[in-house]
Amino acid sequence: MYPVPYRIVCAALLCLGVPRVWAVTAVPDHAVSPRGVHVVINLPQTRLFVYDDGQLVKSYPVAVGKALTQTPVGEYDVTGISRNPAWHVPRSIQQEMARSGKIVQTVVPPGPQNPLGKVFIRFGEPGLGLGMHGTNAPGSVPGFRSHGCVRLHNEDALDLASRVHYGVPVSVIYQSVLLNRDARGEVWMTAFVDRYGKTTASAAQIRTAAEKWGSGGREIRPQRIIEALQARTGKPVCLSCRDSSGGQLAELQSLPWLQPDMPAAAPSAAVTEPLSLPPVAASVTAPVENGPPSFAAPVPAEAASPAAEHLF
Repeated sequence: MYPVPYRIVCAALLCLGVPRVWAVTAVPDHAVSPRGVHVVINLPQTRLFVYDDGQLVKSYPVAVGKALTQTPVGEYDVTGISRNPAWHVPRSIQQEMARSGKIVQTVVPPGPQNPLGKVFIRFGEPGLGLGMHGTNAPGSVPGFRSHGCVRLHNEDALDLASRVHYGVPVSVIYQSVLLNRDARGEVWMTAFVDRYGKTTASAAQIRTAAEKWGSGGREIRPQRIIEALQARTGKPVCLSCRDSSGGQLAELQSLPWLQPDMPAAAPSAAVTEPLSLPPVAASVTAPVENGPPSFAAPVPAEAASPAAEHLF
């Protein structure tokens, strides 16, 4: 048996739309709360960021909605945390099970076969059915695999649950092109596959922004912008270095190129750690932490309605 060359494996992953994982994480351009915890989810990047007092403290790989069941962009708040939840299978997914020849399930109890994993963190109004949760399919993270919810590895979901509480803001954004700057002042660009078809920034706009935020008269190389947009590998590319790889890269700082009047988010050592490669009905029947008392009452399976639905 012969080993498969790394470049062939990477090409196959890109064909499937699976983002590759790099040692340094690019940071999106989004204004975060200067006080307290703030969660930002960048959909094309399949990445979730946790800020505390304006500082990036943690990031996780995630799986988000497929092109046909997109995770909706918007500003939300955490509205409850349920540990060891049961999953009441929505009728639409029961129909999918039937069409694919699977055993149709109506309720999946807590345990290793539960698609919600070990914790479900609701964000937005209950009727929206949105949440961040664990999974029984760790190989699906990262990627575009869900019916709209945000999946994490179980250990990451539990860690996230320990960091957030009721009322924490959650920003779901869509930025397939990121501009960052390193400690030397070099400008970096990262382009991701535009799975939802929402990208509007042109190469000329990116070049103008990069030249504005470059320091010390550094020359921006436009050909690298074009190549990065064509390849969309998710790998940071240095636009101002002599070598596009930029040498040893320690951390990246967000550039406010999409909101020029806002300060850039502060860098964090957390981004340098090694990283791992329609709404639908459901009901969470575990006790809900940090939420209004009305959220703690479980909804019986037979009484489940769109107001008690969540995506997975």
